[in-house]
Amino acid sequence: MAGNPFKWGGVARGPQFTNREQELRTLESAMRSAQNVVVISPRRFGKTSLVERASERLRREGVLVAYVDLFSAPTKERLADALAQGIYDGLVSPLERAREKARSFFSHLTITPRVTITDDGRTGVEFVAFERAADADVAIRGLLEMPQRIARERKRTVAIVLDEFQEITSIDATLPAVMRSIFQMQDGVSHVFLGSRFHLMQSLFMDKAEPLYRSAMPLPLKPIERPAFTRFIRRRFAASGEAIVDDAVTAILDLTQGRPYETQELCFFAWDQARAEGTSATVAVVRRAIDRVLDAESARYVSIWETVSPHQRALLQALSTGGNGVYAEEYRRVHRLGSTGSVRRSLEALRMRELIDGSAGTWEVSDVFFAEWLRRSVSL
Repeated sequence: MAGNPFKWGGVARGPQFTNREQELRTLESAMRSAQNVVVISPRRFGKTSLVERASERLRREGVLVAYVDLFSAPTKERLADALAQGIYDGLVSPLERAREKARSFFSHLTITPRVTITDDGRTGVEFVAFERAADADVAIRGLLEMPQRIARERKRTVAIVLDEFQEITSIDATLPAVMRSIFQMQDGVSHVFLGSRFHLMQSLFMDKAEPLYRSAMPLPLKPIERPAFTRFIRRRFAASGEAIVDDAVTAILDLTQGRPYETQELCFFAWDQARAEGTSATVAVVRRAIDRVLDAESARYVSIWETVSPHQRALLQALSTGGNGVYAEEYRRVHRLGSTGSVRRSLEALRMRELIDGSAGTWEVSDVFFAEWLRRSVSL
C-alpha cells in the first residue's frame, strides 16, 4: 500500500517538488552564468527546495556547488569552520578526498584548517583555536576568496549557496561590506543568498544604505499558480492510488492560495483522512482535514497569541477577516483599533515577527491556518 505522497516541514525532493519550473530555469541560468542571486520570499515558500533542486541538476552539468548554512555559525570562528567545511564538501573532487590531498587543498591559506577523517570515511574540516581575534577575519577572507581561484584553476563555474544569510550581521556587522569587496571581483562564481527572515533579507539587498544593495539579482518566489498546483495535487493522489474530486482541489487552494508549505500540509491530512475513511477526497473530507491541521498547530498558535499585545491581537483578528485599508477610519472603527499610530506600531511589530505580510495598507496573516484558527477560535 502506497504511503502518503505529500511532504511538509522539510525539503521537497523528487516527485514531491512542486513545479516552480520558471523560477528553476531562472536560477539555474544565473548559477550557470556566475550571476549572484538573492531568493526573496516569505517564510515557507520553498526557497531551500528550489535551490537544492537547481544545485542537483547543475552538478550533473559539471558546475561545482558548495552549501553553507549560516544559522549554525553564530560567531566568526564558527563561520570560518562552516565555510571551510562547505567549500570542502562542495568543491573538493573525489580524487582529493585523501587526508593529505585535502590538506593541500587549503595550503594556500594564511591560516589552514585541521582536516580529519573519521572511521566511516567522512572528512571533517575545522580551525583550531585562533591565537588572535584578527585570525578569524583572515581565515574568513581567505575562504571567501577561494572559490574564484578554484573556478579559474579548473575552468569550471562555481556556485556558493549561503543559507540563512540574514544571520550575517549578527555574526559581524562588517561582514556584508567585506563580502561585497570580494564578491564583486569574482567573475567565475555565483553567490546564491537565501534566508528565512523576509524583511531582513529585503533590508540587506534592497536598502540603499546597505553594502550589498543591488549586488545580486532578485528572484522573488510567489505562491504557485493554481493550474500548476491543481495538476500536482491530482497527480500525487493518483500516483498513490487515491482519488480527489475537483471541488476538493478547489477548496484546498481557496484556503492555501497556492502557498507550497500550507498546500502540502493540507493535502497530507486530506489524503490521510480519505484513506482512513476509505473514500475519495471530497470537500467534506477536506473540511475534516482542516480540523486536523488546526488541532496539530493549535499549541503553536496559542503560544503566539499569548506573546502578542492586546492591540496586536485585535489587529490579527481584523486581518484574519480582511486587510484592505487598515488605516481607514471605518476599518479602525469596526475593529476597534484606535488611532492610525497604534495600527502602524502594531503592524510593524507583527511584521518584524513575520506574522503578517503586505504593505501600503493591504495586509494579511502570513500563515493561512493561523488566520483560520483566528476566525474559528477567537471571538471578534
